[in-house]
Amino acid sequence: MRILIIKPSSLGDVVHALPTVNLIRKHFPDAHISWLINDSLVSLLKHCPVINDIIAFPRHDWAKIPALVRQLRLGRFDLVVDLQGLLRSGLMAWTTGAPRRVGLSDAREGARLFYNEVVKVPRVHAVERYLHAARHLGCNDGPVEFPLGASDTDRKHVDELLRHSTLNTQHSLIAINPSARWEIKLWGVDKYRALAERLPQGRVVFTGSASEADWIGRMAQGCPSLAGKTDLAQLVELYRRCALVISNDSGPMHIATAVGTPVVAIFGPTDPALTGPYRSRHIVLRAGIPCSPCMKDHCTHKPHMECMTAVPVERVLAAAKHFI
Repeated sequence: MRILIIKPSSLGDVVHALPTVNLIRKHFPDAHISWLINDSLVSLLKHCPVINDIIAFPRHDWAKIPALVRQLRLGRFDLVVDLQGLLRSGLMAWTTGAPRRVGLSDAREGARLFYNEVVKVPRVHAVERYLHAARHLGCNDGPVEFPLGASDTDRKHVDELLRHSTLNTQHSLIAINPSARWEIKLWGVDKYRALAERLPQGRVVFTGSASEADWIGRMAQGCPSLAGKTDLAQLVELYRRCALVISNDSGPMHIATAVGTPVVAIFGPTDPALTGPYRSRHIVLRAGIPCSPCMKDHCTHKPHMECMTAVPVERVLAAAKHFI
């Protein structure tokens, strides 16, 4: 049996889908499972033990799309599970010609037209939404696990980064991830800088992507910044070594959750009941502004972004002390 999982993005959503794919693997132990994912996120799954191969979606290189279409047609998939639920993912599911094309009932942009099996899903946390697809396929409920895998190469890379930093690696690290996909989910440079100054020195490390390295490096001010120095699999390894990750609502926050590291998460426009850190070993901080969560990617409230800015440094520091 050949199975295709379509979940190209975003980073946090890909993490949320891992438990579902894990159950699909357990139910179909001999299947060949491929995962279609944005090329920028491929490194997250490079050691995933429950998939056989990765199909990279060249989101920003349309010249490569015809080759992707041919690859999907030649894949001879028996079953496609579209967990993205958008027009382009529905089209990709249909392109495969698979006899079973499964999607979720809350798919948008007309994606449901391309499925021949639709799974009704309630408004629940993203992890639970995707698990309904596994149940639809006959998978047994099991422990929620995030099979990201690991490699000696990634361990050695992180070892080297830490060896050449000013961190005291005799103590568990405290990672700060100050970035997020939406600007209105950012807590703020000044607040993260003030927080880092009040956390135990020699234990704080900043993380982020290569495109964020400059401004995160300026924010860190004396704390090492590994922004842009790890791929996603290496970030997984780094977060495994942390006592705590402090973050906005972001993909890296979900990576920390997946590897079992406690999280202090600052939420404003988004709903932690739907996309918050999964499981109970975390603290979510909110300002309690009446318009939050608005689920919008821009803020029209006055004062601007009050749902984020009204969370004081002292509250975040007090929450962090539960874990450090």
